Amino acid sequence: MKYSAEEFSRAGDQFLGRSYEEMDCQALVERMMAAVGYKRDLGGSNSWYRECLKNGWVGTPEECLREFGSVPKGALLFIREEVSASTPGKFWDDGVGDITHMGVKTGRGDGAIHSSHSRGCVCTSKFKDRTIPNGGWNRVGLLDVFEYGNVGDGSAVPHSRNGQNRSLVPNGEKEEKRMKGTVTAKSGSTVKLRQKPGTDCPIYWDIPVGTEMEIVDQRENWSKCICSGLTGWMKNDFIGGLSARERTRTAAGVPAHAPRATSPDPLRPNPLQSETEETEKDEALALLADVYQELQDLCERILSAVGRG
Repeated sequence: MKYSAEEFSRAGDQFLGRSYEEMDCQALVERMMAAVGYKRDLGGSNSWYRECLKNGWVGTPEECLREFGSVPKGALLFIREEVSASTPGKFWDDGVGDITHMGVKTGRGDGAIHSSHSRGCVCTSKFKDRTIPNGGWNRVGLLDVFEYGNVGDGSAVPHSRNGQNRSLVPNGEKEEKRMKGTVTAKSGSTVKLRQKPGTDCPIYWDIPVGTEMEIVDQRENWSKCICSGLTGWMKNDFIGGLSARERTRTAAGVPAHAPRATSPDPLRPNPLQSETEETEKDEALALLADVYQELQDLCERILSAVGRG
């Protein structure tokens, strides 16, 4: 049975003004679900996010726009942060991160409804189909129990099958057969999955070694992957299952079986460069980028007059 995402998006109106003590963010979402007939208690926003990973779709608002043309009414909204001491222990090592807050897109007014700890009640918040800075909405979740209808360009949002997490594609388009791989490393327990290809990208997720992935695009040194429901870029050196030719496939779309010139190209990184040297460089650049990003976020939060729920 599918439940109406449109009705779900309106179900929170009756709870506006209720105190946070009476109804926190998870409780609000579950009360809204119960109002349309879907009753389930998962115990927190972290569990709901992972439920979307298993039985639906997750991504940034921008990724949702690219995939479906819009963020549909009734989509779950999340704030994802890095794992910290306050993160429930069972979520520390799965590479997904800490989901600190959740709400629902309404498609009207400010755009979102949630129960805010800082404001002390169920209220509306700004969401205009894009990532909100200063620790705001940065992830969207679509559950396969809801019927989202036609979104954006008229393509219906499909759903996961048999509980298998996969990237959703618009109706009528065939899902390409994707290569499989596994996160691997000679040392360390995690590998960085970056938002963009390049070690200078400050936004990344730590993916545990051994995690299986789907490879959706390949370049000379990087591959675009789906790991644990997250879509990002990982260096080919850390992807097990790629042949030597697949690891050096060019960004110009040269097939993996095509012959390659053996003469060195001084404008490109040496493919035989030490993995240890590459890793040390990666870690150093990432550390500098993290420090800069944290300082920038701190300044923005100090200047922001809007608290987070």
